[in-house]
Amino acid sequence: MRSGRRLPASWTVALGFCSVWGGFSTTVWSQDLARAEPPTPAAPGTSTSVEQLAERLQAMEEMNRQLVKQLELSSKNHDDQIKRLVQGYEELSNQFNEQKATGEVARTALPRASDSPGNPMSPIPGYRDGVTISNPPVPSSEPSKTPTLGRLPLKADFGPGFRWQTDDDEYQLQVRLESQIDARIWAQRDQLPANSGIYLPRQRIFFSGRITKPVEYELSINRGLGNINLLNAYLNYHFDDRLEFRLGRFFTPLDYEQYAIANYWLPTPERSIFTTNVGLNRKFGMMAWGYLFDKRLDYAAGVFNGGRNSFEPLSKGQDFVGYLNARPFQNSTSLPFAKYLNIGSSVAFGNQDQSPVPVAFRIAAASPNADNPGAGVVPFLTLNRDVVERGNRLIGSVHAAYYYKSLSLISEWQYGFGSYASATQHLPVQVPLGGYYATAGYFLTGEQVERRTVVRPLRPFVPLNKTEKRGPGAWEAVARVSELRLGNQIFSSGFADRTLWSNSAMTTEVGLNWYWNDYMKVYMFWLHGEFGDPVQYRPGAYQKTADMFWMRFQLYF
Repeated sequence: MRSGRRLPASWTVALGFCSVWGGFSTTVWSQDLARAEPPTPAAPGTSTSVEQLAERLQAMEEMNRQLVKQLELSSKNHDDQIKRLVQGYEELSNQFNEQKATGEVARTALPRASDSPGNPMSPIPGYRDGVTISNPPVPSSEPSKTPTLGRLPLKADFGPGFRWQTDDDEYQLQVRLESQIDARIWAQRDQLPANSGIYLPRQRIFFSGRITKPVEYELSINRGLGNINLLNAYLNYHFDDRLEFRLGRFFTPLDYEQYAIANYWLPTPERSIFTTNVGLNRKFGMMAWGYLFDKRLDYAAGVFNGGRNSFEPLSKGQDFVGYLNARPFQNSTSLPFAKYLNIGSSVAFGNQDQSPVPVAFRIAAASPNADNPGAGVVPFLTLNRDVVERGNRLIGSVHAAYYYKSLSLISEWQYGFGSYASATQHLPVQVPLGGYYATAGYFLTGEQVERRTVVRPLRPFVPLNKTEKRGPGAWEAVARVSELRLGNQIFSSGFADRTLWSNSAMTTEVGLNWYWNDYMKVYMFWLHGEFGDPVQYRPGAYQKTADMFWMRFQLYF
């Protein structure tokens, strides 16, 4: 081809189009392809020689090579990133599965998950009987986006309990169940009213949740003496963890083992003799409570109706109840062994004028489902029929609780007095009350505790999902000594018959707790009771001791 010869018109148009495309591409990729500069277009009205077109084609080829190289490099980097992500995921997944298979993935008796006081996974007591409020409210100035009218969609989940709540967690309903079945076998036969047999100490259902985050509620019912009765019914105003208000019927904040430990998390089947017989239990009232000093101090103070375990005021009397519990080393790094030491005190004072509760004092909690109220446990003291509570009443305790790895140690010194009167003794007489208990528990299978709460076996006997391997469950060895004493005034003032009863009793309990999984538990205990004086266990027959094999099957979720 000689210089100066013109190309066909179609070739000229095609090459011109390529030239324009090359210029546009160069502009887009100019930062990465600075060296691949496109040729300068010919001025309008001028002809293009073959040499010029060849130069342009050569420049375009160089630019295309740079583009292809850049695209290949980008694709390679992208593929490498994807490969690294997939490889990292596979390594983490394999590591988790290997740890799970070897039991190294710890499922302890209390995972250190949250410091929320309503969370059962927290070392801070929640002081909620049967209710777990997740996601505690955080004060916010932003208005709620939830519509005030109309229907709201709900999301549901389980664990623990069945729970329904809105997407923003403002509205919540949780349903939980507690079921206990006892086998009580007495070593002494022909005791009245105590009998060996099968009993249902507790059959309860709990409805709890919140209506907007600050307003929490609980309504629970219990199978009682042949009927259904109210257990808890309260509202709790939770604007800040430092100050909350509760109104309704609920546990009074009197003594540690009652207020800080729900019955389904007790190391023993029931509470101490003092708390079982003399404690205030549930009452109607109002209470302020909360957590101070970085949640190292728990407090509660309230006013309640006078009668023990009351549903309504039977007199004008009221009780003031106060409670303090401190964990001084909770945030300490230099004393890790003392991190979960609890010390504190509680007290109740009021003026009473009503029928006495209890009338019969027993060495263990009575069963509510027998024909004879209180059957199932032998009494060691029964008040005369004309006795009433009248006058001042004081009940208090000083407690200490220590948790370290698999060990639980809980003890209280309990004190006070009650005032009684009768048809023959019109003026009130103060009767001193005293007692103590000391409890020790240790997990033989390696589970660890930070307080008494839900236990999660490292190797559950009944797995909750298919990924868990079946094992022995969690085994805990427990022992407790407990005592209750009443002053001699109970006899000298004619409130009880000295020839039939004793004014003191002591129990020794040893046993094993077998946790099948998070929700199922079996108590296996031997209870030995000793009385200060022989007591009547059937007409004309007396005994100084009482022994019972106690087995309880419990389901709580």
